[in-house]
Amino acid sequence: MKSIRIYYWLWLFAVVSLACSIVSCSDDTETAPVVTNIRIIAKDSSITGGKFAQEVAIQGRNLGSVREIWFNDVKAVLIPTYVTDDNILVKIPSEGPTEVTNTVTLVTQSGNRVTVDFETVLPPPLIWQLYNEYAKAGTENMVLGQYFFDVQKVLIGDQEVQILSKTSTAITFTMPESVGQDHVTVIAAGGTTVSAFRLNETVGNMVDFDIPATTWGSDVCWGDAERIDPANSDIAPVAGRYTRIRQVDLPATGYQGNWVISTCYFDFGLAPGAAADRTFRFEAYIGEPWKAGMYVILITLESGEAFRYEWKPWDVQGLRDSGIKTDGWMTFAVPVTAFRKYANEAYVTPEAYIEDVSKIRDLRVDFTNGATDAQKIPVHFVALDNFRMVNSRAVE
Repeated sequence: MKSIRIYYWLWLFAVVSLACSIVSCSDDTETAPVVTNIRIIAKDSSITGGKFAQEVAIQGRNLGSVREIWFNDVKAVLIPTYVTDDNILVKIPSEGPTEVTNTVTLVTQSGNRVTVDFETVLPPPLIWQLYNEYAKAGTENMVLGQYFFDVQKVLIGDQEVQILSKTSTAITFTMPESVGQDHVTVIAAGGTTVSAFRLNETVGNMVDFDIPATTWGSDVCWGDAERIDPANSDIAPVAGRYTRIRQVDLPATGYQGNWVISTCYFDFGLAPGAAADRTFRFEAYIGEPWKAGMYVILITLESGEAFRYEWKPWDVQGLRDSGIKTDGWMTFAVPVTAFRKYANEAYVTPEAYIEDVSKIRDLRVDFTNGATDAQKIPVHFVALDNFRMVNSRAVE
């Protein structure tokens, strides 16, 4: 399973007080630093612990020789102009420790070390998604997110899974032998978090090519993009029938009938909710490196208003040259706030978003290679399934 790196900064502010103890002294000619207090910069208030990215002032005596400051085993960025004999201004690193010691260590130019008690408050885990939210029992999968520090357990439903490897942004594990519509739980040093999404979700389903999305029983209303039955599939399906574009020498054009599927006018029965409370999710199998063209995903309301999102996951730093290729099926999650109102071939200004997802009446997914500088695409193999609207707020 390939690693997916997710980088995130959290800037918070709070207050601390500490007792100090000199751990070692390597130079008898240098006066050892003494820490008398740690306080928040914004106001005169002592603190004994602080959060990621919080700016604090370390106060004391003989601090001018300090060259390094470590929170647990994470080195902070020290700006020389913010270091004086009686005061050091520093920001708590936004990086989790390998080992939690709840200390701050000051290291002087000659190697003197002073350690004092100080708790770096770790944030609770943030679960973004599973690599594949429809993964089969016994297969390898991955939790993707942030703040996975000192992870103790991962649960699928109430079943503890075998953790194979972990970083602060990804936990690789083996799916349990019994999998239902379960939430994911991560228990780590910063707390316990339960995912907003469920595995194998059916609530909020829009198009999955197995359940009709028309009033006359068809999977979609129109569009000639291939739909593949599991019995005729040359890849393992993720969950029944799926659609795909598997072609060579795709022309530089904005439209082809076999690049589109649409439901026309259909009530998906979605629960009321604002865009900020929902995430649009689907699974994709990208079998060849993809680095040109895009899928235009268009959502239309019963009022006729249309909202557009351009899906091109290759168009990020590090993938534009090589392209993106998945390891089997992968779940993609798009905030519904990423769908912007679209009219007269342009995005509407000021920007407008979906106010109530229950009013959605059409989903259209259309591949296009129609950019002004587009070239023929030598090969394209992308399969799609399980378009759905799910809750985006974590379970309490």
